[in-house]
Amino acid sequence: MGYGIESIFGSVRTGPDASDHIGELQAWDLNTGKRVWQHNFKTMLWSPLLVTGGNILFAGGTPDRVFRAFDARSGKELWSFPLPSGAIGVPTSFQVDGEQYVAVTTGWDLDARGVQNGLDKIQGTNTAVAQAGTLLVFKLR
Repeated sequence: MGYGIESIFGSVRTGPDASDHIGELQAWDLNTGKRVWQHNFKTMLWSPLLVTGGNILFAGGTPDRVFRAFDARSGKELWSFPLPSGAIGVPTSFQVDGEQYVAVTTGWDLDARGVQNGLDKIQGTNTAVAQAGTLLVFKLR
């Protein structure tokens, strides 16, 4: 069964089925056209995604600056790591000497700050959007 991943980012969701969240990460069964799972975010998802051959989905790009790994088949969050700034690059996977790695770049600045400021006004929050320029590499086990 093949899965297609659709992400909705940068928009404010409204209506009764989205009253508790703004961003969504969804997995769809392309054979049936039905949604398999959905993970809701309290904020937007800027949506740089990577799905590995082992069905691990990596997602960055939320204003909370967390890089997450999900089981691509079930949507269960498996792991998370706080980033020094928001993810701006699509995660990439590579192999060195038989070891698999995932790398992601960070470095939000003016655009992300402006969007987050608008969300903060809607939500009544105050989120600091850090500036940085970092490449993080994680070894998969």
